[in-house]
Amino acid sequence: MRLLKTNWLTIIQRRPISILCRCHKVETNNGDGISFPGRETRTYQEWKSWKLYNIKSRGMVRLQGADVFPFLQGLVTNDVFLLSGERESIYTMMLNSQGRVLYDMIIYKKNLDNETSCVLIECDHEVSKEVISLFKKYKIRKKVDITEVSDEYRTFAALPSEELGKRLWLPFKQGEVTLAHPDPRLEQFGWRVVAKDGSEVLAAIDPGCEIETREEKEYHIQRYKVGLPEGTVDLPPGNCLPLESNLVFHDGVSFTKGCYIGQELTARSYHTGVIRKRLAPIEFERVPENIQSGVTIETEDTKKNAGKYRNSVDRFGLGLIRLAEMKKRLVIPSSDGHLYSVKAHIPSWWPQEGEITVQQ
Repeated sequence: MRLLKTNWLTIIQRRPISILCRCHKVETNNGDGISFPGRETRTYQEWKSWKLYNIKSRGMVRLQGADVFPFLQGLVTNDVFLLSGERESIYTMMLNSQGRVLYDMIIYKKNLDNETSCVLIECDHEVSKEVISLFKKYKIRKKVDITEVSDEYRTFAALPSEELGKRLWLPFKQGEVTLAHPDPRLEQFGWRVVAKDGSEVLAAIDPGCEIETREEKEYHIQRYKVGLPEGTVDLPPGNCLPLESNLVFHDGVSFTKGCYIGQELTARSYHTGVIRKRLAPIEFERVPENIQSGVTIETEDTKKNAGKYRNSVDRFGLGLIRLAEMKKRLVIPSSDGHLYSVKAHIPSWWPQEGEITVQQ
């Protein structure tokens, strides 16, 4: 009997377009902007005024070796082989066997050749050693070298000086920094830059561009305003589900690549099409005090359970909100008995109303 040889490259090229691309309008390059390589042609408007943040809360792990891609493919939610094409970075998560989130990650392509591949994995700095231990647990005989390189590579975020909500191009000198790409979670949320230090980033920026260094706290406020989770504070390990954490909207999961740890529950939840709760941005009327992560969010009038509080900075934060209660007035109790009024809202990058299934 003759065995047929599978051409995996052809299969990958013919894969369905990601769900995220169905949720966002993809523009074509009409000559007014800069075309950035990807699965579809996307236009970026060049922007000259930026704010730079050193994200000290993020660590970096390097994976290098001949088996890097096959090794990661069975561990994370996204299709790592996208990096073998034109994609420079992907957002993804590691799940446990029950399908719950362990760690959120951004994987950057650093080097590809026939013998050795190298990727950098950005994760929460507090759990970088745990991530390495988990990788080594599953390594077995794979040809992969796993090293923490948080002191060698630092993560920076470059955000536009104005909240425009558009795809903007960061003018920089090619080759002057280790990596610089639009944020793979949300392209309208500026750029992710990997470099040795802040001076290297500033030296790489185009001279005609204005860039100002700012405190990390402001970055987290901006992140919460748009509803973007990051790290174990927003995504407590073992206590949250990937689809409720908007992993599909952030293009962080593949439903066609095959098996990975936690895949069964994730795929079943996706294909049933019912997500009753989602991580959403919340805004307090005043700066809250003494609110513990995980406390119940209630409706103001009926005291009905509306979700769980995750974290906040200043008046802005994230909560896991029941979609049926999203537009109601909500309150969150503090540990000293105070009730804080809070408002949840639907981010602009969510699918249009009617595309999200809401069940009472």
